[in-house]
Amino acid sequence: MVGEDEGAVWNTLGVIEPNRLRQRAADVADSQPQVGAVNTLPSVDRETQTEVKKNADAGVKRVGEYLQRSHPPKLGCDDLVAQILNKISESEDIRSFSEVCKQWLRVQRLNQTSLRVDVGFPQILLTRFPNLLELRVWEVTKEKPSKEAWYPTETGLEIVAKSCPNLETLLVSSEYSVLGSKGLRALGNGCPKLSTVMFDEMVVGNEGLVALFQAAHNLKGLHLSSNELVSDYACRAIGSSCITTLELKDCPYVTTDVGLRFVANGTTSGTLKKLILDGCQGITDNGIEYLVKMRCLEHLELTNLSEGVTDVGGVAISTIQTLKELKLSEALGMSDRTVVALAENCHNLEAFALCLWFHGDVSGASICAFSGHKCLKHLALFGDNIHLSDVEVERIVLGCPSLESLVLDDSVVWNFGSMQDRARRVIKFGSYDRPLPHFTGTTWW
Repeated sequence: MVGEDEGAVWNTLGVIEPNRLRQRAADVADSQPQVGAVNTLPSVDRETQTEVKKNADAGVKRVGEYLQRSHPPKLGCDDLVAQILNKISESEDIRSFSEVCKQWLRVQRLNQTSLRVDVGFPQILLTRFPNLLELRVWEVTKEKPSKEAWYPTETGLEIVAKSCPNLETLLVSSEYSVLGSKGLRALGNGCPKLSTVMFDEMVVGNEGLVALFQAAHNLKGLHLSSNELVSDYACRAIGSSCITTLELKDCPYVTTDVGLRFVANGTTSGTLKKLILDGCQGITDNGIEYLVKMRCLEHLELTNLSEGVTDVGGVAISTIQTLKELKLSEALGMSDRTVVALAENCHNLEAFALCLWFHGDVSGASICAFSGHKCLKHLALFGDNIHLSDVEVERIVLGCPSLESLVLDDSVVWNFGSMQDRARRVIKFGSYDRPLPHFTGTTWW
């Protein structure tokens, strides 16, 4: 609201009040105006009163034009509505917001950057949200196909490419969909800002991934889950890219020693920072040793590996000096030798999660090798095959000054009656499937 010294005549709704404008102009025109309306002028002749009134009317016009020009009313402005929208976080409240009027609905659509829908949603939705940055689509119901519905096909990806030019993240989960090179190439060309692609339970072949990497020049993250068509051939294209994150889960033919060799010897050796391999039964110690060539690798997760990965591969991992976060789960052939090598050689390691329920065997003595570590902040230990006593737990906590949390299995009964207070404060209990915030996994929904 404008101050009175500037001729402020706005009311609480931001509307100009003519009577106040007239009084303000009269006050300006007469050096000693009476309190009240403009009609209460000093006792002068009629000609003088007429002249003053004319000046007052002119003043009203001039002040009104000035205020309209320099302080336009903002109520109903798209920018103001957008500011209100930014204060709302709950999805139900946002829906209510869009139902106020057509203008608010239009502003809400222009400002919406994320859309999460089921397979078979109306295609017209994509045109209504032109500024989408994230699109997540997953298959929930099996409804009868419709011409107006969107499905993860070659044509479906072409529609996304035309409707969402600013798209940065695409997640599609559909069990019976087949994607080839045409649709994925169109996606890469039509969405130049595309940086993260996640395909779950989809049939994506080698040619499709090759076309995607050829077209999507800003792609930084690739997540594939439950894919049996992609093989090591696609790893050649992956290795020639500049991605920083690669997650392969239950892709039995893409993650073998040959595939890891392509990734480690390509340009990704200098760009890849996060690597997650889950259920990759084709990897052996030879493939793990290729990872030593990764010059920027900071985050590594190896889960459900084959018996071909032993302490040889574990010791090789310990030589990756850039490693900061490491998770080993159900590492069949790894033992104390691997743990000790990690504690002694991974000087920059900040988070380590070890989960051994059915395979592997690690003693508390090897875990205690971390008691002298200088950088370790978070340690998580789960599984019946990790043999750790209460005394060893306290030794690890007190001997590692940088340790902020030691997460132990909440299903195991521990006796910490005589433990020091400092050690008590560091120990926490959790679930093995989410041992640390650093290893929460990809959100597929």
